[in-house]
Amino acid sequence: MADGFLRTVRLAWRMERAAWRGQMQYRSNFLAMVALGVVYQGAGFGIVLVVMHTVDAIGGWSLEEIAFLYGLRMLAHAAWVVPLGHLWSLDQAVREAQFDRYLLRPMNPFVQFLTSRVELNAFGDLLVALTVFGYSCTLVGIDFTLPVVLLLAAAVCGGALIEVSVQLVLACAVFRTLNTSALRNLADAVFGTLGSYPLTIFPAFSQHVLAATPIAFVAYFPASLALGKEEGLPVPHWYALLSLPVGILMACAAALVWKSQMRHYQSAGH
Repeated sequence: MADGFLRTVRLAWRMERAAWRGQMQYRSNFLAMVALGVVYQGAGFGIVLVVMHTVDAIGGWSLEEIAFLYGLRMLAHAAWVVPLGHLWSLDQAVREAQFDRYLLRPMNPFVQFLTSRVELNAFGDLLVALTVFGYSCTLVGIDFTLPVVLLLAAAVCGGALIEVSVQLVLACAVFRTLNTSALRNLADAVFGTLGSYPLTIFPAFSQHVLAATPIAFVAYFPASLALGKEEGLPVPHWYALLSLPVGILMACAAALVWKSQMRHYQSAGH
């Protein structure tokens, strides 16, 4: 079993590299798509700068601390959208019966589909994430001890798994409805909006509601712990450390949903 898994990982890596090389044959398109990602994500952070220009803090968080939170969420987002961003094209593949080819080959259809193409604008997301997070780290004065580094690494991995799991579960509905773009764009907007600000900007009741959702685990809980703002958390300290376990559990659940829903795929003309 372990040998089969490692073989799939090696094949997936080779296919991802092949897709990357294919995309890089068009350098001008690559630069344009990266620029598009930078402008889109940069505009989102620009809104934060505009809002914070008139106030010193929001919900007890300074501009530097919110930038750290924003950058951490963007890193988690980029961590899944760079290698798995082709998931956004699943609707088209199912509607146009392109998914047939993945069912005929002796390899996991999910792996084949995700490694068939690289979404270039995702690298713009990654560039903005690294810039905002890296610069904010120099402003908030975090002491990068081993526990803090492990906390942030687990947060990025867990946040990526949480976000991609939600997207995958929603994407699976395409095997029945043939169109999930509205739902997935809504989920992306919710994570991008609610996940980029501290929960302390909301009323106490809303804080507890959001704390019970996966959104808080993506960046707010880890950022609060890293910045030493535990006293403002609406949950116990141990609960705020569960970003990675929550992400793993959600990824396993999403995999089961994919396996069950893929059976409902019907090729064109059926």
